[in-house]
Amino acid sequence: MQVRLRVLAVLFTFLCFALEAAQAQTPGTGWVNITGSLQGPIYPCGNSTCPTYDSGQITITVNGFTVATNYSKAGSQKMTTQLANALAAKLNTAASPVTATVAKTKITMTSKFAGALSNYPLSTAVTYNAQFTKASFAATPSGPTLTGGTGGPVSIGTLLHQTSNNTSLCSSSADPTGNLAYCNAFFDGFNSNPNDIGAQTLIPVSPAGHISNLSIKQLVYPGWNGRLICEYQPWFGLSSHKSVGYNENSSATVAAQNSFMLTEGCDINLVDYYGSLDTKQSFNLTTTNTVFGDLNTRTGYPLKFGILEDKGALKSTCPTSGQTETATVSCLQNALITEMDYVNANYANSPVYWTDAGQPVIAYFGGKSDWPILTSADWDSVWAAVKAHTDGYSTPFKYVFQFGSFTANAYDSGRYGWVQPPVYSSTQQFWWGSNASAIPTYLDNFYSAGLNHPSQLTIGALYKGFDDYNASWSANRVVAQQCGQVLLKTASEIAKYFGGSNPQIPYAQVITWNDYEEGTATEDGVDNCYTVNSSITGSTLNWSLIASDSTYASTTTVHHFTVYYADASGNLYVAAANLPVSTNSVDLSSLVPPGTWTMYVEMVGQPLIINRMSNGVTYIH
Repeated sequence: MQVRLRVLAVLFTFLCFALEAAQAQTPGTGWVNITGSLQGPIYPCGNSTCPTYDSGQITITVNGFTVATNYSKAGSQKMTTQLANALAAKLNTAASPVTATVAKTKITMTSKFAGALSNYPLSTAVTYNAQFTKASFAATPSGPTLTGGTGGPVSIGTLLHQTSNNTSLCSSSADPTGNLAYCNAFFDGFNSNPNDIGAQTLIPVSPAGHISNLSIKQLVYPGWNGRLICEYQPWFGLSSHKSVGYNENSSATVAAQNSFMLTEGCDINLVDYYGSLDTKQSFNLTTTNTVFGDLNTRTGYPLKFGILEDKGALKSTCPTSGQTETATVSCLQNALITEMDYVNANYANSPVYWTDAGQPVIAYFGGKSDWPILTSADWDSVWAAVKAHTDGYSTPFKYVFQFGSFTANAYDSGRYGWVQPPVYSSTQQFWWGSNASAIPTYLDNFYSAGLNHPSQLTIGALYKGFDDYNASWSANRVVAQQCGQVLLKTASEIAKYFGGSNPQIPYAQVITWNDYEEGTATEDGVDNCYTVNSSITGSTLNWSLIASDSTYASTTTVHHFTVYYADASGNLYVAAANLPVSTNSVDLSSLVPPGTWTMYVEMVGQPLIINRMSNGVTYIH
């Protein structure tokens, strides 16, 4: 098995070096000077009845591209400045390999392509009337080639690199460059429930792809300057969970995940925390400490660490049944206080810990309903006691909870949204913003309530879908991904209420980074149901998107196209970048240097969308 280790810092350094090298390239330049004056009249008939003037054509050829203009008295092209301007205009067409400027009678040409290969051949020719002994005009080139072109095309990597897994998840068995060094198995994705007839998303967990490197923050709305939370599961590598190929107790695994989070725009790694109370949760605690240890050593703490206290951390200590109401309240108070003491002693006082307005933030996953014996007043008393205790810390904690409603309780500092999956049906799978309606009423209610509680934190929800078929606790709940559209729809929901002339939302949360068993993981990328097909006619490269799901594939999931040319060794060079989604062809004649190349078109997705590379087509320039 071919093994490779992607070290993101090294890759970033390489790309910076490549960019600097590309900027150091210079284009070839040259000039042609037009001199002379129109000759005539002469009288070849021997008397004044046959006045004759010279006429002919001036041509300039640069890199095989030829432009010409005629001169004659009858055609009113008889001045050197007229001829120079006419030739320059033709050199400034789209198919030309150069741009041209004119100063009096001198045409200066600059190659559109930078590098030593842009020192193109340059020649001129002049024809004239044979009745004259020489041409009226001369076109004198600066030399046989353009000069001054330095450097060369800088490869952005290889075709294999650009089409292989670039995530921190383990590669699929079909990945062209093999698996990651810290992986113990390939990961080929998870399928949906075969009994869910009519399911739109048949592969809710895709094999890891080469995903867009655009920041996830760009999804929220233009100008958003809040912080992005990426919610993280710590249990993969346990035999009680499905294998995705890696072990999260491994420092190499965790370091790669944290680095990839940074690459994708995450500000906070929010760990689903199963606490320190239950020895059966030691694997999860080890992963949590490994994540914290890695982030705590990074200069400047670019990715913060946070705790999402999970109800599962408490259930072994405080049973959900078989205890009295009073005993349950007391048990939860004591357990949570013990947990907060552990967090405070081990994490919260580090500068890497997530703070809001200087206070460490603790998120809680779960609610009163997990202990049916409790009343709302009981639940409030539990958290009031916890807050009273943690207010005694040198820096008190803030607590945020899953949205049901905002409250005025002193312990309640805000709410976060969460995916609300309905039980599968062929219609309910498309209920992406509520488990009770096709209208996203849950998210609408959440954001409306957030606007009405400006003193509390509102944490927006970004997710791609949901499918818990592969979880041991499956309830066959499904939110179809709609070829990446659900991810964009959840982002649009935030923009309906926040941004622009409305208040800014302080946080948005990716739900989730790596919950593969519930089909919400985004670490592997999101499939938008497109592939790219390319063809070439002459110097024109054409391409089209081919949809595997003609109903739900949407170009809104595509950010731009990039056109590459590859040499015989598979090294990729950029011919054209950031081409609009509406573009489906490009003229290569001024974009690609002379030679024989294989052309590719890359569909670059919106943040988290898996990029797709087209088939290769040959171009001889």
